[in-house]
Formats: sequence, C-alpha cells, structure tokens
Amino acid sequence: MKQHRIVLLGSVLSIVSVIVTTAVGFFLMPFIVHGLGDRMYGYWALVGAVLGYYGVLDLGISPAVSFQLAKAIGEGDSESPNRTLSTAVVAFSGLGLVALAITAIVAVCSPLFVHNPADVAVFRKVLVIMGLGFALGFPGRAFMGGVYAHLRNDLVAIVGIVGLILRTTLIVLVITQGKGIVGLALVSLIIEALSYLANYLILRKIQKGLHISIALASKTMFRQLLNYGGYSVVIKVGDQLRFAVDSWMVAAFVSLSAVAHYTIASRLSGYFLTFIASAVGLLQSWFSQLLGSQDHVGIRKVLKFGTRVATVLSTIVTVSFILYGRVFISQWMGSYYVDAYWPSVILITALFCDLAQQPSVAYLFGVSRHRYLAFQTLSEGVANLVLSMYWARQYGMIGVAMGTLVPMFVAKVLLQPAYVCRHVGITLREYYVNVLGKSAVVPAVLGLAMWRLFFRNLYLLSLWRVCAIIVLQASLCAVGSFFFVLEREDRNRVLSKLWRLRKPSPEIADAAALTPELTGTRAE
Repeated sequence: MKQHRIVLLGSVLSIVSVIVTTAVGFFLMPFIVHGLGDRMYGYWALVGAVLGYYGVLDLGISPAVSFQLAKAIGEGDSESPNRTLSTAVVAFSGLGLVALAITAIVAVCSPLFVHNPADVAVFRKVLVIMGLGFALGFPGRAFMGGVYAHLRNDLVAIVGIVGLILRTTLIVLVITQGKGIVGLALVSLIIEALSYLANYLILRKIQKGLHISIALASKTMFRQLLNYGGYSVVIKVGDQLRFAVDSWMVAAFVSLSAVAHYTIASRLSGYFLTFIASAVGLLQSWFSQLLGSQDHVGIRKVLKFGTRVATVLSTIVTVSFILYGRVFISQWMGSYYVDAYWPSVILITALFCDLAQQPSVAYLFGVSRHRYLAFQTLSEGVANLVLSMYWARQYGMIGVAMGTLVPMFVAKVLLQPAYVCRHVGITLREYYVNVLGKSAVVPAVLGLAMWRLFFRNLYLLSLWRVCAIIVLQASLCAVGSFFFVLEREDRNRVLSKLWRLRKPSPEIADAAALTPELTGTRAE
C-alpha cells in the first residue's frame, strides 16, 4: 500500500472514528450528567483533571518513540526499532510505578480539597481505580507510538471504534444500575487495558521482526529518547496549564456546580480538538519519514496542504457552532445549561487559533525542532493561568474562557507561523494570504451565506434537526472549500486516491504480493 494511500485511509478512518465518538458522546453526556447529578459529575470532572497532570510523567517518551521509529523507517534501518521499543517499554514500566505512588499520595491528601467527608471515600476509590489504569497503560504508549510511526492510524481508529461500542454499552449498564462514578472508573480501566493490548497485537503484525526484550533496552537509546522528549515534557506542562486548569478555576472562583456547566463548553471544544487532530494526526510521522529521506521539498508541500485542510475544517466547525451553538446546547442538555454557550464560543474560537496551526506543530515535532514550541507553550500556559484567575473573579466562566483565548491567539496566530515559515522556506505573505487566510475566509463566507439565505429562519425544534442542518451546511462548505481552497495538484491527488480506495487495483487486492511492513499483515 503506497504511502499517500495509507495517509488518506488513516485520515478518513480517524475522522469517521471521531465523528462516531462525538455523536455517541453528545447523546451520552446528558445521560451521565442527569444520572450522576451536577455535584457528582463535578467530582468526576475533577478526577479527570487530576489524572491529566499524570501525562507529564510520560517524560516525552511517547512522541520520541514515534519520531525515532518513523525516522528509522525513512532511513531503512531495521535494527533500531526493536531497541527503541524495548527501551521505551522498560522506561514506561518504571514510570507506571511512579504513577501508582503519586496516586496513593493524592488519595491520602484528598480531604484537603474534597471538603465533604461523605464524598472523600468515593473520590479516593475513583482516583485509585483511574490511577491504576493510567499506570498499567504506560507501557502501552510505546506500542501506540509504534503504530503511529508506521502511519497506520486506520488500525488505531478501528480499535477506537470497537472500544467505543464496548465502553458505551458498559456505561449505560453502570448508570442504569446506579453504580455511580466508581462504576464509570472501572469501565474506563477495562477499556483502556483492552485498547493497549490491541495496539500491541497490531504492532506485532505491521512491524516485521518485532522483538521486545529487557536485554535490548539501552542507556544510550534512553538518553536519545529523553533528549527528544525533554522538550515534549515542557510542552505537556504547558498544555496542562492551557487546558486542564479551567475546571479548577471555575470550582475555586465560581462554584462546584458550575463545573458541570463549564464542562459542557470544554467537552465541546475537546471534541473539536480531537476531530481536527484526527484529520492531520499522521503528519508528524510523515514529516519524520521525509526528514529521514531528506525530502525538504516534500516537507514544504505537506505543510502547506496540511495547513489548508486543518484551517478549512477548523473554520467550518467554528462558524457552525457560532450560528447553531445556542440552540444545540438547549436541545442537547436542556435550557438550564444554555449559559455554557458563550464560554463554548470563546473556547472554540481559541481552539481555532490552535488547530489551524496543528500541521506546523506536527512539523516541529517531526523534524525535532520542538524546542521553540516548548517555551512558547509553557509561556502560553502560564499566561492562561494568570489571566483565568484574574478574569474568573470578574466575569465567571466567560473570564476563564477568555484566559485561554488571548494567549492562544498571540502564540498561535502571530508568533508560531513566523518561526515555522522561516525554517521551512515559506514567506509570511504566502502563508497568511494564500495558505491560512484563503483557507479561513472561503469556508467562513460560504457558511455565513448559506445560513443567511437558507437556514436562518428554520425552526429547529429537535436535536436531530439541529444536527442534520449542521451536517448539511458543513458538508456543503467542505465541498466548496475543496474546489476553491486546495490547489489543482492537491485536488487531483485526493480524488485519485479516493477512487483507488473505492476500487483497489489487482496488485493491492492481492495481500500476498505486498510486504508485511506496508500492509499491516503478514504473508501466510
């Protein structure tokens, strides 16, 4: 299977997975919130925020594994992957033990921030269960990084869809049986463990000669992973400050019940982030493979194409929510939660600034130039924390959301493009006008025009009708943008790949004729 076809198939299936996950989440969240109540759901959100900080324990090894493996694939090195994976598994196992120790400490200290004695025991149980799942999942991160290095996001997407079906079924059973957030934590533990096992089995199929052993782990490789991953840790700290402090700010300066309302805004923006990330998620490993083969022209083309795609999709989502977000929340969660509309608009606008630049983030990681990104993200996170604390006192949930928007706009729209364009060899005029600007203006104009001419006066009296209108308008905008934003070469390439996906050639249909490392299967 050729590289471009793997990338396209992976992106398509990843988007399908995100759409299915988002659709299920939309209908599942009201069920969970109403089943648990605002107070218990607030605790569930806070546990998630606590565990989010555990990601820093990764030490940046996950992206380092993807970088080293993808670069080795591009160079044709057959020995480095086993050393890399073995070293990563050993290191992650040790980090899992550290995560367990931290979980125990936080559980003991929980009365310091859970003031209701009746809730302390429940909070501790949930934290311990989720912390155990997080610790056990650490080694699995190495396997997932290996799958991503082979550009096989399609297989990861399939695992995600199967896991979603199991997770949804178990959640419904848990809530209807009154098992509460403890039951939800057990569901999360089971599904995560199965997902990581599936990624290991997939990697055994797609990587020829896979062998993981303690004997293959080396200090030299560990230092290489840390040298790359050190800046990734700084980025993760910055991301935690950018995305994971909002719930705490709302709880501290507004109220615990308001956390459930703000979580609606953060959940919607989180779906947005996941959707765009799935569309361009393969770019990092692709850049690393291009770096390994010294194809700098290819890097420039991939960056421009990826930015156009990410910006078009981000614009469509942002405009759609601005136009239909209020009625959507009302039909989805109930009119009582409509106060989440403006925080949602602000957060989604902030994420537009971030996600339109995701291809340049993938470039910085893919060619090991993410040192700049580390300091920028950390500075942005600190600014988010300070502004959120300051504005939360004055403007409540809207102030917290504004604390996210302002630093993100400065960092992602003004600073990051200048740095990336200088290194890639693209002028700022070309980037802002022909790449970023055109990709944002065209779908925005199309969306606003269709709303004003056709959809503005419709009576959206049900969630299904709201979703149908949003999907229809977004689809029309995507088709229009495909022809007015993408260059002819890119359009022809995408159309040809889509046609080949629909009607595979005889040599692709014959799995035995393909090498295992490219098809993801072993010849029988």
